[in-house]
Amino acid sequence: MSAFEIPHRPLETAEVRRAINAIFTRLEQIDATCGQGFPLYCTGNNTLWKVSAGGSWLGGFWAGLWWLKAHCSGRRADLQQALRIAERLRDKLDSDTHHRSLIFWYGAGLGARLLADPQAEELTEQAMQRLVRAFDPVLGCIPLGREMGGGEQGDSCLSIDPLAATLQLFALNAEPRLLGLGRQQLQTSFRACAGADGTWSSHARFDQGQWQAGDVPGNWSRGQAWAMLGLGTGARLYGAPFSSDAERASQYWLRSRGVCVPVNRLDQPMGLSDPCAAAMVALALQGQAMDAVEAEVLRQQAGQLLAAIVRSTDFEHGRFTGHCYRTSAAVEQKVESACGSFFLLAALLAWTGEIDPRWI
Repeated sequence: MSAFEIPHRPLETAEVRRAINAIFTRLEQIDATCGQGFPLYCTGNNTLWKVSAGGSWLGGFWAGLWWLKAHCSGRRADLQQALRIAERLRDKLDSDTHHRSLIFWYGAGLGARLLADPQAEELTEQAMQRLVRAFDPVLGCIPLGREMGGGEQGDSCLSIDPLAATLQLFALNAEPRLLGLGRQQLQTSFRACAGADGTWSSHARFDQGQWQAGDVPGNWSRGQAWAMLGLGTGARLYGAPFSSDAERASQYWLRSRGVCVPVNRLDQPMGLSDPCAAAMVALALQGQAMDAVEAEVLRQQAGQLLAAIVRSTDFEHGRFTGHCYRTSAAVEQKVESACGSFFLLAALLAWTGEIDPRWI
């Protein structure tokens, strides 16, 4: 089956379990290949992993994969592996980037949330404190920052990518002040990036007192998926009107892309697909289903997306070559990455009921 065909058979429990176990096995293989480095991406079966000493923004997802494995297996060896990786992220605490939310929610917050691990709790607390200090009261949000791609204008930019992770971090201990900052981040993200009819831009810039969207709302599939994850978290934490915004964003996705793997950008219909975005949406739809009247419909839609992924050539033997990623300034490729594998694994574990999709 090609990545673009709508699956006809319902998602089966046995194939989900096989896919989960294959990803767990794949983690061991990647770890043996990359050692003490952070695996960033791999472009094919017979190519070496691009490895980073510090992990960049993808490092948290590598730890996050092991937190999920430890949560499911109960094995102390998996927990220790997750802790070792998380500890190597500590030097990113003071990086000038909002992507710290991604790094430390997935890299440490999951260990605090799923396993109540004291070391993960301490690292998560350190990350929350840094994010509070980065909050700009004039902008009403945590700006993107100048590192990890933000550039010279990063202090006046907002990215939708870390929204869900930021809200999860600020809500972890249910502190009113942090919940208030999370609500401000969500409201400013809406002002900056929300388009019409449930569409979302992936980033925006504050210029002369106004937010200007940085790309066409709803065009980039993964940008829309990041928004759906953030809005779903916002709906759970703050209720109306964000619950309606989350529903509209999901409805737009289904109108524009359906339940098959989407193209990376709608204005490039002959371009690459992005199965990673489909996995993220499958997770978002399952989270939305937890509190929705039409829960079974949403769950079935998530299942169709997951079936399209695990039955495609993008997923073989636990290797998910599904992340549309810029490997150089001029080249975008579908790669295997910690981010793509994390969201596919999380969505599959949500399907089996082993994790609550609202907390990922």
